[in-house]
Formats: sequence, C-alpha cells, structure tokens
Amino acid sequence: MSNVNTTSRPSARPALWTCILLGCLAVLATTLSGCAHPRSSIAVVDVAAIEQRWPKFINYYRQIQANYVAISESKISPAEKRKAFDQWQQQSQRWQDEVSGDVRDAAKQIADAKHYKMVVTRQGVAYGGDDITLDVEKALKIDTTASPVPGT
Repeated sequence: MSNVNTTSRPSARPALWTCILLGCLAVLATTLSGCAHPRSSIAVVDVAAIEQRWPKFINYYRQIQANYVAISESKISPAEKRKAFDQWQQQSQRWQDEVSGDVRDAAKQIADAKHYKMVVTRQGVAYGGDDITLDVEKALKIDTTASPVPGT
C-alpha cells in the first residue's frame, strides 16, 4: 500500500488558483479600462456641420450670394461690373478669413485645453481622431440644439 494521506485536509491549491485568477482579472480590468477609448493626440472638427448651424456663417454666405446675383443682374457697364465684382471678391475674402479665423481660434482654444497636438478637419480625415466639433460650436456660441439650416 502507498503512504497516501487520506485525511480530509482541505487543499491549498484551489485557494492559490483563485488568488492568481483574481489577480489576473484585476490586472486585465485595469489595463482594459484604459483601452476602452484610447485618447488620440489628434482632434477633428467637422467644418461642414459648423457651417450649417452657425448664424454668422449663414448670414455671410447668404449676403455673398445676394451680392453676386445683384451685380450679375445689374444693368451697369461692363467696366463698372468688373469693379463691383472685384469689390465683391475682396469682401467675400474678408468674410471668409474672418469666419475661418474664428473657427481656427476656437479649435486652438479647445485643443490647448484638452492637450491635443493637432487639429484637422473631418473633411480631410478618412477615420480617427477625437471629434471636438461640439466643443468648437459651444466656443462659437452656436445653438447645437437647432437643426441645420437647409441650403447652406
């Protein structure tokens, strides 16, 4: 016969495996909680969405269109029309620079506050990056609850 201990002493192995398993689960949970949404160093702004809701942009856009139509349909001489179109183009460029600067400044402010290294437009990104469009809209005081304006 063998010298096998047949007393009913509880084994330490199940408790050891339980501790190891719980430890592994704790490490895994800690690791995965940081991977649930990895923070990107790149932020994305959807300029088209901003253009559709921003009253300042919409007003400028409509005024530029109305001025173009007015000049096109006017009965002024060709020389005066060229001069009017030159002025229209300069005004359009000033307004475009103004709204672009406003969006750029707001995006920079959000990026600095949230420690992003780069901000790109959604239109130039196939995928990736953290979308900060709503933050930029709030910085520009855009009503984000309103529906986009059709035709902008």
